[in-house]
Amino acid sequence: MMRANVRVPAPRGAAAHCDAGGLLRADRQAEEMLKVFFADAADGALMPSELRGLTDGAQNGPPGVRRTLVMEGHGERLRIEVTAVGKGKTQLHLWREPLPEPLQAGPEAATATPADGLTQREREVALLVADGLRSREVAERLGIASQTVKSHLKTIFDKLGVRNRVELARRLVQH
Repeated sequence: MMRANVRVPAPRGAAAHCDAGGLLRADRQAEEMLKVFFADAADGALMPSELRGLTDGAQNGPPGVRRTLVMEGHGERLRIEVTAVGKGKTQLHLWREPLPEPLQAGPEAATATPADGLTQREREVALLVADGLRSREVAERLGIASQTVKSHLKTIFDKLGVRNRVELARRLVQH
């Protein structure tokens, strides 16, 4: 029996799929990204157990439901967005980026981080907004309401002393 293996390329990243049985189908780039964090990740193998909760959560919802996981380690950040596509299948989009260099010790070292005082969720929102996403798109990625994103943005602007998204992006790039 021959199986069609259709892969939709992910914007700015790599793509993978998981079927209802937990079988992972990944392109080479996605497989390499996953192996950095999950040694047992391989095309044709079972989904790593650490990701099963994420894929199961998306599979149990209606098509279009998205779940996002952000992991940091090995000097880089990996973002995995899982989208339910129906019939127990999920599509994974993966993005990898280097972690910012640690600040050098000095008089400002303790206060010079761009996300000073931000919660983990506020950091996620700030990074996605700085990446050019609209509030609705950020909300979809993080699985929260658009109004919650706007509330986070107001808090982020206040904490970082910026007035708009452009200043936020500049602030994050500077640090």
